[in-house]
Amino acid sequence: MQHHLYLGTDGTSVFMLFKKHLMKIFCFSGFSVATTTTSTSTPQTLCTSAEWNSAGITVISNLYRPHDVAIDSQNNLIVADTENRRLQIYFKNGTNVTLLEKVEILRLFIDKFDNIYAAESFGNEIKRVSSDYQSITTVAGTGTPGSALDELVLDGQPGLYVDSNSTLYIADTGNHRVIKYLWNSTSGIVVAGGNGQGPEPNQLNGPYGIYIDEIHEIGAIYICDTFNHRIQKWIEGASVGITVASSADQLHDPVAILLQSTSNQMIMYIASFDHSQILKWIPYAQEPLAVVAGMSGSVGTGADQLFAPRGIKFDKDWNLFVADTGNDRIQKFLFNISSCAKQ
Repeated sequence: MQHHLYLGTDGTSVFMLFKKHLMKIFCFSGFSVATTTTSTSTPQTLCTSAEWNSAGITVISNLYRPHDVAIDSQNNLIVADTENRRLQIYFKNGTNVTLLEKVEILRLFIDKFDNIYAAESFGNEIKRVSSDYQSITTVAGTGTPGSALDELVLDGQPGLYVDSNSTLYIADTGNHRVIKYLWNSTSGIVVAGGNGQGPEPNQLNGPYGIYIDEIHEIGAIYICDTFNHRIQKWIEGASVGITVASSADQLHDPVAILLQSTSNQMIMYIASFDHSQILKWIPYAQEPLAVVAGMSGSVGTGADQLFAPRGIKFDKDWNLFVADTGNDRIQKFLFNISSCAKQ
């Protein structure tokens, strides 16, 4: 099913055709979210010792329980304003537009073409907004929850990832599996879990965030196995997962994950929901290498605090953006470029 967006002739509004209803969506002045320009010495990859300012900057605050944030190639911010039931884009010039409304968006991903993928809760569907914002297409899910290969149960914080071949990976949370859709497929293929809810190596328990290794172990899936309080690595074609991080004390309810590569290894950046922190973790280590954000170690509204973060993304200058869900804001933590200057 496709829906269409039309730019108004006044240049300040958008009309959206959604299920045969035309709605006017206003574009109005908002926060400027352009990232600070950094020097040309910004590293192409993050080093092991990478650091960020402990005090975050609030770049967007007029939200209600935002679950995720994403950044396109132009450094515009896309925000799942979840409890306000809308998908917002915040342009660098300070304006913002509602791309979708009356939908509860739980997770976002932007592919290499700047298409926006959004996991929608009530419809148990994944929608794709084209890079020119002219069309919205349902690319996975039937609109009815279920366990068939063309159905999804998108509870909590279902993870999304689109690889360089435009293959869509979905953490099908309620079915305790990760499923992938090849481009233009109408049904998925189970690639992790799918053996019932549980703690065994071939099982998952409410998987949330996911990330695909496209550099070292091509196709390996890193999974926030949220209610088992662990990160599982599922090698392509494997029947069981491998635990690469686990700590009930420090990794309670991991909900989002990013991978970054150094010259010889992967580094995981993990959002710990219960501890309200973003952790840097080397696979197979017994504890995190560092706390990246939420340095105070306590829940709160301060610049160095978070409250139940759900989404994390890097921009092209390695600044870290956090959907600080419980505080109804998007926080930006500036990358300390000197922390990688000697590596």
